[in-house]
Amino acid sequence: MRFVAHSLYAENRKDNEEKITLFTPLLMLLGVCILLIAGLNQDPKKIASALINKPIPEFYQANLLAPSKAISPKNFPKQPFLLNIWGSWCGYCKEEHPLLMDIAQTIPIIGIDYRDNPQNGREMLKRMGNPFLLTIDDSQGELAMKLGVDGAPETYLVDAHGIIRYRHSGLLDRETWKNVFIPKIQELTKNENLFNRTFIRF
Repeated sequence: MRFVAHSLYAENRKDNEEKITLFTPLLMLLGVCILLIAGLNQDPKKIASALINKPIPEFYQANLLAPSKAISPKNFPKQPFLLNIWGSWCGYCKEEHPLLMDIAQTIPIIGIDYRDNPQNGREMLKRMGNPFLLTIDDSQGELAMKLGVDGAPETYLVDAHGIIRYRHSGLLDRETWKNVFIPKIQELTKNENLFNRTFIRF
């Protein structure tokens, strides 16, 4: 009787081990799926809002116009600048481009070519002019994801220390530039006369 009981116990234990072995990969897969869904459901605007008054996330990506060279935050100017999300596929980006050409005469702009064919991005800058001090190739959207970008165009105001101070989502027009960005830049630079004089035509 003791032998039969031991045999039944051994068989039951073996069955349980086989069930655990069978279900472990399924449970792991379920966990991965839950994490992926949580990431997809994360609101980019909340990420972007969380970055206000925080440094630009670390990155190391190719220079669109010189692919053999890389750009990182170390290459950013040591003064207030704009960070502009754009792409050759983006109609609003093309619409705001002439304004960026004007703005670039007064404040540096760093461009992020977002989810674009790099060649198409280069051709657009050649055709329409290049307002960017540096242009980052973000064809995979890696940097945009860190910033919480939810589309193009987007424009960030960054201070001399690389801290994001303001984010504008959507088309940047002259009214927004004059009434929103210029006062914020004046606050950062304490150089009100320069910006009033330079952009009075806007």
